[in-house]
Amino acid sequence: MPAPTPTPEPRKLTITGWTGYMPQELLDAFSAETGIAVEYIGYDTPEEVLAAWEQGAAYDLVIIGNQFISGLVSDKKIASINYANIPNARNLSANFRDLAFDPGNRYSVVYQWGTTGLLIRTDLLERPIMRWSDLWDPALDGKILLWPIPRDAVSVLLKSLGFSVNTTNPAHLATALERAPDFARRLGWVGEGVDTVTQYLVSGEYAVALGWTYDALDAQRQSNNIAYILPGEGTILWVDCFVLPATSTRQALAEQFIDFFLRPEMSALVTNQLGVATANDAARPLIDTALRNNQAIFPELAVLQRAELEMPLDPVTQARYDEIWNVFRAAQP
Repeated sequence: MPAPTPTPEPRKLTITGWTGYMPQELLDAFSAETGIAVEYIGYDTPEEVLAAWEQGAAYDLVIIGNQFISGLVSDKKIASINYANIPNARNLSANFRDLAFDPGNRYSVVYQWGTTGLLIRTDLLERPIMRWSDLWDPALDGKILLWPIPRDAVSVLLKSLGFSVNTTNPAHLATALERAPDFARRLGWVGEGVDTVTQYLVSGEYAVALGWTYDALDAQRQSNNIAYILPGEGTILWVDCFVLPATSTRQALAEQFIDFFLRPEMSALVTNQLGVATANDAARPLIDTALRNNQAIFPELAVLQRAELEMPLDPVTQARYDEIWNVFRAAQP
């Protein structure tokens, strides 16, 4: 008897990114058109997915912050991108090409970007909050909520002390380490698996929360007493990018997905559903007018000129940042 013909393995992509960060409608549209099944795995922190990746978790496409990319390149964890498979890359804004963390965009394609600010229950505050330094107001003890994301938590402390989020100055880092215990004791932390800070603010459990426009729009739908501010010292910009794990055997399929996402209507879909900015210029006319004109989502030039982008750190400085984070971690319940 002839050997039975083996059933071909169905084509599938495994994508990982922040929890709640990829509209199911986008995944379904891609699968319907291509026949490629997509599994989206959400993570709570970048460190979580990097640890899983190191331990052998198999991903075909990873969404990760810009500050991790140069390290992934150095460690040969990600593959260079074949732009012949991504013709829609021409839709990307010139502002998001050839960035310092990935010259020539050899290893990354921007997914979304945005600002970092403070969500505030205006009716629960004795005085307005306008700056990062206002977080030291004694009236806010126990009323401040942060995400348990190491770099972001340390960045908030540094900004509150008047320092750069990328400082390598030993004196600045020594001051931050000295002040970290006092700051940590005044904080609460977002729980595991939580998509937004909305529940904490609406309930009144916290009056101030670190967040992004996604959190702000979600919270403001439920309460008129929640504002989103970009502190006067300057916002912290973030850029999340697609990267291709070097161990994946489906890199061409992953590039096909990136190209699908970069269609104007697909990039607009993500912004319209999540309330975060796209780097796709061709998508702008398809974005809801209220979102397109929202200065927190697409900030004006003056805001961007005062902003900072978290950049990779040298090993010695990273060790100091880790030391500060360990103080925060020790204070978590």
